[in-house]
Amino acid sequence: MFKLDFFKSKFIYLICLLFFSNLNHAQKTLRIGYVNMDYILENLDDYKTATEEYEIRLNMWKKEISEREVEIENKLKELEIQRPLLTETLYNDFKEEIDFEKEQLELYRQKRFGPNGDWVAQEKILIQPIQDEVLAAVQLIAERNKFDYVYDKSSAIVTLYSEKKYDISELVLKSILRQEKLENLEIDFTDDLIQKRRDSLSKVNELRKESLQRKRDSILKARKIK
Repeated sequence: MFKLDFFKSKFIYLICLLFFSNLNHAQKTLRIGYVNMDYILENLDDYKTATEEYEIRLNMWKKEISEREVEIENKLKELEIQRPLLTETLYNDFKEEIDFEKEQLELYRQKRFGPNGDWVAQEKILIQPIQDEVLAAVQLIAERNKFDYVYDKSSAIVTLYSEKKYDISELVLKSILRQEKLENLEIDFTDDLIQKRRDSLSKVNELRKESLQRKRDSILKARKIK
């Protein structure tokens, strides 16, 4: 019994030794960074605009559904009030119409907020491209700084301690903002070139008109002299 317990203890000791040896080795060879996705997204104007637009559409659909529910409920109450004055056939006909409206409303609710509803499509259209842009920036900076792993501090991962120097959130944010500025400069530069081209063409046309007018005046003057 003692030998078995000793063997177990020795086995556990060896496992622990191997674990900590591998851990120490991993600490020497692996570079691990982290980002705060919430912080990055909250500081991007495009994300704020997209989120606001997304919320506006969701609230608009919720309002439509809520108003329709109130209308149907009022119709049902009104029908129950008038029930003593209606024949059974008329009552059933009106009730079927209200039930049909309920079914249509439920179909509309599923279309907007179902598992594959419009809310999913709108999220992909408005928000996902910005999230993809952030992920691309994270990957680029991670490769540039030779990080083996980068995790999201704002996710469900429990972080007991993290060294600030491994936080690349600011680098990612600055990279995206810098790219946006470059794109805006390119747009402004292109617009400026287009405007200059238009001004140049306009000036050429004016010079042509002036030249033609001078020729006409010269011809008319020559005719008068004759």
